[in-house]
Amino acid sequence: MNICIVSREFPPDTAFGGIATYSLDTARILKAHGHQVFVFSQSTTSTYITTIQDIPVYKIKIPRIFTNYRQIFLPIFILAYNAMIFWHVWKQHRQLPFDIIDVPDHLAEGLFTLLLPDVPVVTRLHTPYSLLVEMGLNNYKKDLSFWLIKQLERTALRRSSALYAPTLDLLQRCDRLLGIGNIKAEIFGYPLDLNLFSPLPQTHSSHQGRILFLGRLEQRKGIETIASAFPKIYAQHPHVSLTLVGTDTPNIPGFFSGRSYLESHFSRAGCLHAVNFMKNVPLQELPEIFHTHDIVWVPSLYDNFPLICLEAMACGKSVVVSDAGGLPEMVQHQKTGLVFRRGNADDLVEKTLMLLSQPELMTMLGKNARLFCEQNYNDDFIYQKNNILYQVALEAKRR
Repeated sequence: MNICIVSREFPPDTAFGGIATYSLDTARILKAHGHQVFVFSQSTTSTYITTIQDIPVYKIKIPRIFTNYRQIFLPIFILAYNAMIFWHVWKQHRQLPFDIIDVPDHLAEGLFTLLLPDVPVVTRLHTPYSLLVEMGLNNYKKDLSFWLIKQLERTALRRSSALYAPTLDLLQRCDRLLGIGNIKAEIFGYPLDLNLFSPLPQTHSSHQGRILFLGRLEQRKGIETIASAFPKIYAQHPHVSLTLVGTDTPNIPGFFSGRSYLESHFSRAGCLHAVNFMKNVPLQELPEIFHTHDIVWVPSLYDNFPLICLEAMACGKSVVVSDAGGLPEMVQHQKTGLVFRRGNADDLVEKTLMLLSQPELMTMLGKNARLFCEQNYNDDFIYQKNNILYQVALEAKRR
């Protein structure tokens, strides 16, 4: 088939989060199985065409103001960006017609692709903007922009030929908010490069108490829980360290940024010297980050299917995750990781101390996590699931 993938987030320059990695891995798998794949994404510099892993990628320059989610005119820029994307998709479609268009839900990126009458549109549920606002996360407000964007996302989802969701939890939340129960949906996990993300030989494991967090420094990712939990762990184990890798954000009330909030708490607790802040690292360097740490925290207040958790598990790391969103569907407590109560710092402390005091448990969870990834997120398995999704969309369009 000739497949169009639309994804504002796509490596290298707009690899903001898991959507970017998901889109790249999906394109890679489809290409490996003989499909022709075109990707349309945002550019931070100028509009140009490049090739990534033999996949043509159209990078499209968008207005700078679009990057500010608190801008009152955000809906206007969303429509402008989506129209720009559609213009490039339509030009390519005229030369070589697409059989499937694959788009994300966030900010209704695929809205205008629905204007192509004979091409089924598959919408991927990652987490709509309107769902984040509805849940009160990141201190987003229910202003006029929210209501307009909600209508855009609802329209794009309801007119899709088929939907994809990584977890049942996310599908149910979107249905309650946007009313998508009549659209055929398939549920399966994200693709994962198991060769890139793989464990080191057991002899390299040291269990020195190095804790890792990867994600934006924002409220939704649970940095308030981290601020409360780490000093308590440090008080009992002064040898532990914490590394935080991710983009800083300005959504903690009373503080200039998420990092300043964390630094303030750690400084007062006397453990700031044990904390290392790092900016985003390229995808190819992530395995080394995992290999140099022992425990990976995913303390999100909400997450649909955080890819960083899956990557840590594939590297054979012990993960401690909250019971929010789709995380309990990813991690089985005391088998492939440990699960604590969302927002409960004391519970996070308890689970982490359990690992620090039981190296054999850390090793066992890491081995089980790797096996779980090999069985459920290998390329062939994900391709079969993705192919079923596309066939559902093609059949729905025919009807």
